Amino acid sequence: MFRLFFIISITLFFSGCAQKVYIQALIPANVTDMANNKKVAVGEFKNDSTGLSTKVESNIASYMLNGKKYFEVLNRKNIDQIIKEQKLQSSDLIDEKTAIRVGKIVGAQAIINGQETSSSAKEGKYKEKRKRCKKYSKEKKECVKYEYYTVTCHTTDATLSANINILALESASVIHSDYFTKRYKANSCKNYGDILNSVQALQSLSKTIAYEFVSQLAPKYVHFRVTLLDDIDLDASDEQEKKLENALKYIEAKRMDKAELILSDLLDEFEGQSYVVAYNLAVVKEAFGKYQEAKNLYDLSDEIANEPIDEINAAVIRIKKIIKDKNEAKRQIDAS
Repeated sequence: MFRLFFIISITLFFSGCAQKVYIQALIPANVTDMANNKKVAVGEFKNDSTGLSTKVESNIASYMLNGKKYFEVLNRKNIDQIIKEQKLQSSDLIDEKTAIRVGKIVGAQAIINGQETSSSAKEGKYKEKRKRCKKYSKEKKECVKYEYYTVTCHTTDATLSANINILALESASVIHSDYFTKRYKANSCKNYGDILNSVQALQSLSKTIAYEFVSQLAPKYVHFRVTLLDDIDLDASDEQEKKLENALKYIEAKRMDKAELILSDLLDEFEGQSYVVAYNLAVVKEAFGKYQEAKNLYDLSDEIANEPIDEINAAVIRIKKIIKDKNEAKRQIDAS
C-alpha cells in the first residue's frame, strides 16, 4: 500500500501587518492517462537538431516523487537494437504504427515520439553612442563636462518549435499531444549579465520544452502562500493574546508542532468560538497535510465569522480542491 509522505516546506514572511506562510500540496498530473503507462520508451525525434528527445528521456528518467523514481524508462540501446533488427530508421518512430510495433517488442506501455518543426537562431551586433561624466561640479551639483564614447551591442534571437506525442500501446492511440514554441531574445546592452549565443539559446529553449512537457506527466508538489490572522476576534486576556503571539512566533521559527499545541489549547479556552484561532490552527493542519482536519476547522471559522473574511473564503475553496487533488494524485501514484 502506498503511503503518502507530506514534506512540509514552510517559510514565513511579513507583508505589511499580515504574516504569511508558504506551504506545499500534491497535485495530480495533467495527463491522467500516464498513470497507467509508466513504462516509457522515448524514440529519437524527427529533425532533432537540439537533442530534444534525449532531454525528454533524461527528464522522465530522473523524475522523482517522494524519493522514488516515478517512471521506468526502457533502455535506448534495446530500442536501437530492435530498430536495427526491424530494418528501420530512428526517425521512423514518428509513424504511429511503427512506434507501437517497436514499443510492444521492448515491453513499453507508452512510447513518446515527436519532431522539431522549426528552429532558427541568429546573432547580431550594432554600435550605440553613450556619454559619461568627465568633470563634476560640487558647487553646481551637476556634471559640467561629458565624455562621449561608443559601445558594441550584441544580440541573439532564437526560436524553437516542436510537437511531442504520447502513444499508449494497449489502446494503440495517442493519449497526449502537445505543441511548443519558445523564443529567446536578448541584447547585451539592455540585459544584465552575459547573453547566450545562438547555439546556447537553442539548447536552453530545448531544455525548457523538455521540462515543460515532462512536468505534465506526473503528480508534483506545488507551493502557495497562506495569510495568517493575528488579531483575536473575541475579548481576550493578556495571557490569551500572548499565546496567539507565541503561536505565530513558533510558526515563524518553523516549529509548527509547538504552534499546533498552543492553538489547540487556545481554541479550547475560547470554547471553539474564535474564528481567528480556528483559522490559524487550520493553516497549521494544512501545512502538516491533515487536510480533513483543516477543512473542518476552516468550516468552523467560516461558521463563526459574522461577516465574510477574505482569508477564510479563500481557504474554504482551496482546501476542497486540495483534498480532491490529493485523492486523484494518490490514485495516479498507486496505478500500475
